[in-house]
Amino acid sequence: MRAEAPVYWDPQLNVYCLTSYEDVQLITRDPRFSAERVDYYISGAPAALREKLKRYDEFISHWMVLADPPRHTRLRGLVAKGFTPQVVEGLRPLVQRIANEMIDAVRADGRMDIVRDLAYPLPGIVIGKLLKISPEDTRQLKEWSDAVFTLLGAPSPDEAVVDRGHQGVLGFEEYLRDLVKERRARPGDDVLSRLLLAEEQGSVLSDAELVSTCALLIASGHETTTHLIGNGVLALIKNPDQLQKLRESPELIDRAVEEILRYNGVAYQSSRRAREDVEIRGVRIEAGKIAFGFLHAANRDPARFPEPDRLDILRKDNRHVAFGGGIHFCLGAQVARVQAQAVLDTIVQRLPDLALAEPSLEWIQSFLVRGLRALPVTFSA
Repeated sequence: MRAEAPVYWDPQLNVYCLTSYEDVQLITRDPRFSAERVDYYISGAPAALREKLKRYDEFISHWMVLADPPRHTRLRGLVAKGFTPQVVEGLRPLVQRIANEMIDAVRADGRMDIVRDLAYPLPGIVIGKLLKISPEDTRQLKEWSDAVFTLLGAPSPDEAVVDRGHQGVLGFEEYLRDLVKERRARPGDDVLSRLLLAEEQGSVLSDAELVSTCALLIASGHETTTHLIGNGVLALIKNPDQLQKLRESPELIDRAVEEILRYNGVAYQSSRRAREDVEIRGVRIEAGKIAFGFLHAANRDPARFPEPDRLDILRKDNRHVAFGGGIHFCLGAQVARVQAQAVLDTIVQRLPDLALAEPSLEWIQSFLVRGLRALPVTFSA
């Protein structure tokens, strides 16, 4: 597609598909494209389910990733106060300790499922730390996150997927409303308390926005970190020369994570709606139509990255688009990076002879994220 039709109209998806690095960068930065596209995500659902989807639609409409300025500017500026560099970097020792404990639990066995035993539960513990909530609650929140994201990433959601997504929204709303009420009465040193404090200092944030914003942080934090760790371990196993290089030079971990993000990142696409007719490479994208910027295609564009299909943890000038771009660049990018750096470094250094335990792997079904259902591995006990 990149070679023959880099701006391609797909009648089945009802979107324009963009696959070059330059064009993907363009739609995330050009003000002629809007991030407000909530209706697209539920447009494939049967008409009989539309009524139930209205609640879901309203819920995600408060997400800053689906908003334009000035609403996006206000929401992002407020949420950013909860993710200062000190807060994010302060998570590293916690992540390191959790990773070591999880590896200790299985090390004598000589095998583990990277997703089930480590990558899946870890983000919940970190989010619990950020929001000051119990491990039991984080497990329930993860179930609701899965339900909400499964519906969001389903190209043609059926009744079961819609029902599950609807229940996820109801669960989030009830739990987070109570949590907001509790933190208003007894604020603490956590992200939600900081959001409430910022609100009291002049920023206007409704309870609905608070609830939806917290749900977005929880859901996206789970998805990004879980799959970044799984994708990263798989990439290193399949490129043993790079795994060995990282094992011998652990100081390369930051560069390794950036290369993994480029080579096998989590987010599939960054989509925008054209505000007006826009011509790209001789193709007119009509006003109101959706453009999908495929991030993996952009990150493998040979016009931007030499030998793009090769994993190279020493790659220079690695300005990938795995976290999107422009004003909507992922706010939680550094949180995901810190967790991936700490976990992958621990795995590489503590699990010698790392290898796949099974030849075939199953990927989750989603238009939003690329990730493994399971990643069974073996290693020297």
